[in-house]
Amino acid sequence: MGDEELSFGDMLLQLDALRICLIVGIPFVATFSEINFSLGQNMLGGIELLMMLSLAALAWLTWRRGSRPEYGHLFLVHAAVLFGLLYFLGGFGGIGFIWSLGFPYIACLVTGSVAGGVWSLAYLLALAVIGLFVQEAIVHTTAQLLYIALAYMAMGLIAYCAAVVREAREERVARLERQLGLRASSQQGVPSFLEVLEQSDGR
Repeated sequence: MGDEELSFGDMLLQLDALRICLIVGIPFVATFSEINFSLGQNMLGGIELLMMLSLAALAWLTWRRGSRPEYGHLFLVHAAVLFGLLYFLGGFGGIGFIWSLGFPYIACLVTGSVAGGVWSLAYLLALAVIGLFVQEAIVHTTAQLLYIALAYMAMGLIAYCAAVVREAREERVARLERQLGLRASSQQGVPSFLEVLEQSDGR
């Protein structure tokens, strides 16, 4: 199969989760920064602009040095800060909280099930604690807060379980590849039937 026949899935297989998130995230952050500047939300727009530049630098590092675990955590710091700001400030249309519902998926995708689960729980607790002290945030009713919290926990559980299943499958595939590799290497030292016949004829 030539390079021109590569499917979209084949191209994605050449990238890891962090690089995919960076490719998708940078243009979106830049777009929302422009939108917020046009709406007069200069603080949020400025923060998003700085984040876009920081994410671009992180993308450059991943392509130059390869994806490393610490780069994944740095990316999640960006996501947590940005999604947290959108939760408290409302963002475009005042519905910025919806971005927080996607945080567990990004966390588990980039850092794995265990670290992603810790990130997801820490993010939820951080929102709850900060919400007690932030007075200028968008006011959510008790019913809305309960709804958001339950939705977040449901998304978090789904993201965590999906990550566990993915990791189990990857481990199973890696185990099979190791077993096949050991078989292939062990069989290389065993002469085939034809080789035995040729050696006997030569004698």
